[in-house]
Amino acid sequence: MTINQEEVALKEILRPLWTRRWKILFFTLLITFIVAFYITLLKPSYQATAILQIGSNKPKKTLSINDAFNEASASHEQIQTQYELLKSRKFAERVITRLNLIEHDEFNSGKFNNKIPLLGNWGKSDSSPSIGQVITAFQRRLIITPIAGTELVKISFISYSPELAKEVANQIGFTYLQYQDEIHSASKESTSQWLVDQLAELGKKLEASELALQQYREEQGLVDIQGVAGLVSSELTELTSEAIKAKKQQDDLKVTYQYIQQHKNNLARLKELQEISEKPAYRQLKLNEEKAERKLYELSKRYGPKHPKRIAAQAELDSIRDNVDDTIATIVTSVEKDYLNVVKKEKATRVRLADAKQDYLRLTRLQNKFSQLEREVKTNQELYSNYLVRLKEADAMGNYKANFYVRFIDKAEQPKTRFAPNRTLIVMVSFIMALAACSVVVIMRELLMDTLNSRRKLDNFHEAPILAVLPKFKANPAKSQEKTYYQDNRFLEAVRTLRTSILFDNETKPPKVIAITSSVPNEGKSTVALQLARSFSEMEKVLLIEADMRHPTLYKSLKLDMYRPGLSNLLAKTHQINECIFRDTQLKLDVLTSGITPANPLAFLSMKRFSMLLNVFGNFYDRIIIETPPVNAVSDAVIISRNVDSVLYIVHGGKTKRDQISSGLRLLRQAGAPVQGVVINQSENIDTDKYHNKYYADKANIIKLPIRKHG
Repeated sequence: MTINQEEVALKEILRPLWTRRWKILFFTLLITFIVAFYITLLKPSYQATAILQIGSNKPKKTLSINDAFNEASASHEQIQTQYELLKSRKFAERVITRLNLIEHDEFNSGKFNNKIPLLGNWGKSDSSPSIGQVITAFQRRLIITPIAGTELVKISFISYSPELAKEVANQIGFTYLQYQDEIHSASKESTSQWLVDQLAELGKKLEASELALQQYREEQGLVDIQGVAGLVSSELTELTSEAIKAKKQQDDLKVTYQYIQQHKNNLARLKELQEISEKPAYRQLKLNEEKAERKLYELSKRYGPKHPKRIAAQAELDSIRDNVDDTIATIVTSVEKDYLNVVKKEKATRVRLADAKQDYLRLTRLQNKFSQLEREVKTNQELYSNYLVRLKEADAMGNYKANFYVRFIDKAEQPKTRFAPNRTLIVMVSFIMALAACSVVVIMRELLMDTLNSRRKLDNFHEAPILAVLPKFKANPAKSQEKTYYQDNRFLEAVRTLRTSILFDNETKPPKVIAITSSVPNEGKSTVALQLARSFSEMEKVLLIEADMRHPTLYKSLKLDMYRPGLSNLLAKTHQINECIFRDTQLKLDVLTSGITPANPLAFLSMKRFSMLLNVFGNFYDRIIIETPPVNAVSDAVIISRNVDSVLYIVHGGKTKRDQISSGLRLLRQAGAPVQGVVINQSENIDTDKYHNKYYADKANIIKLPIRKHG
C-alpha cells in the first residue's frame, strides 16, 4: 500500500463541509446571534488612563545623599518593585479607603444592564461587600503598564462609570506620591536615629581601643618597635650567613682532619695531602732535596764514601730531609688547630643564632599584637569619622524626597467613548470561531465515523467487493406525484453501473434470482431494489418481490393500497397469482408486494411453497429481485438467501457501522449465502463521477425510448 493510498484526500475532508454547509451556516449564525444578544445585555465599560514618571536617576540639580542611606541610584529591580507595589492589595486598600468605594454601586452590581430586570439585579446584594471582595474586583479592573524604553508608567482603570474611572486613575497617582513621601520621612527619621546610636557606640569602641594600645605599649616598654624589629632582623640575617660559612669551613676541614688522624705517624701518606703539597715552604724544601740528591749522586761517582765532599753532601741532604719532616709536622699541627677553631666558631655562631631567633620571635609577637591594637584604633577612627559625616549630610538634606523621583505627567481625563465591549469585533470573532468550530466538528465526525463514507475507507474495506456507490438525492415532491422514470440522473446512472457489475461479474454467471438485504432498517434497500428492477426492466422481463412482510414500504413508493394481496396471500393460498402481482402501466415491471403481514413471517418464508413459487416465476421472468428484511434484525434474509443466485448487501454510506456490516456478512456466509458484493447507498462524500453531473445536467440530451409492452 503506497503513501498516497494512506493519505486522506483534501477533497474528502472538504466535501462534508459543502454537503452540510447549510447546517454549518445555521449553527454559526445561531451562535453568533447568541453572542451578539449577550453583548447587548452587558454594561458599557470605560477606561481612564493617567501617566506617572518614576525616574531611576535623580535630576542633576539634586544633591545626592546616597552615602547617607548607603544606596546607589534606583536599580531596574527597584523600579519593577514600584510597579508591583501599584498592583498590590495593600495599595489598592488605601485607594479604596480614600474614595470610600465600598459604598459605591460600582462594586455592588452585576455586569448586566437593566434590559432584562432579572439579569439587571444579578450580582446585587442587600449588604455592602467586604473589603476583600472590593479589593479583588478593584485589582481586576486596574492595569499597570510600563512604557518600554522610558521611565513612564500608565495607570489605567476600567469602570462602568466614566467619572469613576477618571477619579480612581488620578487617585492612584496621588496616593502613590503620598506613599513615597511617607516612606522617605520614615526612612529619614529611622536613618538619623540609627546614625546617632552608631556614633555613640563607635565613640566608646574608639576610646577603649586607644586605651588598650597605650597600656600595651607601656607594659612592654615599646618605643620604636619597628626599628628594634628591623635591627634584630638584620642581626639574624648576618648570623645566619656566618653560621652557613662556618659550617662550610668545618665540613671542608673535617675530611682533612680525619685523614691526618688516620695517618698521623705515616709521613709518606701525609705528604699526599693537598694542604701540605701545595705549601710554598714544603715545595721549596722538596726542590732543595732534589738538588742535594743530584749533587750527592754526582759526587758519589767521583769520590768514595769517606771523601769530605761526599760526606758534606750527605749531611746537607739529611738536614734538608729533617726540615721537610719538621715542615710536615708544622703544617699538620696548623691544620688540626684550624679545624678545632672552626668547630668552636661554628658552635658559638649557632648559639648566637638561636638566641637571635628567640629575640626575633618575641619581637614579632609584640609587633603583631601592637599592629592589631593599632589597626583597631584606626578602623574605629575611620568609622566614627564616616558616620559623623553621614549624620551631618542627612541632617543637611532634609528636603530630599526619595531615592527616585515620582511625578505626574498626564492626569486622567473623563473618557467619552466606551472601552468595552467591542461589539463589532466580538461578533466578527465569534462568527469566525463558530464557523471554524462547526467545520472542525463536521470534519472530525466524518473522519472518526466508522462507516464507509469516503474513498479511502472503501479502499481499505476487504470483506466483500464494492459493486457500486449510489449517491444521495432528494426526491422532488412535485414530480413524485407522477410516475416518471427520471428522478435523479446521478442516482439512475449509478444504478445502471450496479446493473452492469451484476451482469458482468467474471467470477459467476449473471444471477437470475437476486436478493437485496442490509444490516439494519432504513438503509434504502427498498429504493435500491425498486430502482434496480426498473433498470433491468429496460432490457428484460423483471419481477420485483417484496419479502419484507414485517415493514413493507413498496406500496408507498408505488402508491398502492396497503392491504392489497401479495406474497403472504400467495403463500397462504388465499389469492391467485394474477390477483397479487401488480403490473406497472408505464414500465415493463411486475411487482409482488408483501401482502397482509402474517403473525410469523419466518414460518411463511420457510415453506416449500416459497421456493416452488420462485421456480414458477423463473419460467416466466428473466430476472427476479427480492427485497428482504435486514439480516441483523431478523433471520428472514438468511432463509431467503438459500433460494437465490446472488445476494446484494446494501450499506448506508453515512450511518452503517463497520461492525454491523461485518456481523451481517458473517451471518450470510455462515448460512452459505451467495454474497455477490456490497452496494454503498446514500453516499454524500464519495464523488462517483463528475461526468454524470455534466452530461446529464441538460435533459435535452436524454431521449426517452418507447417502453416495450408486456408480451
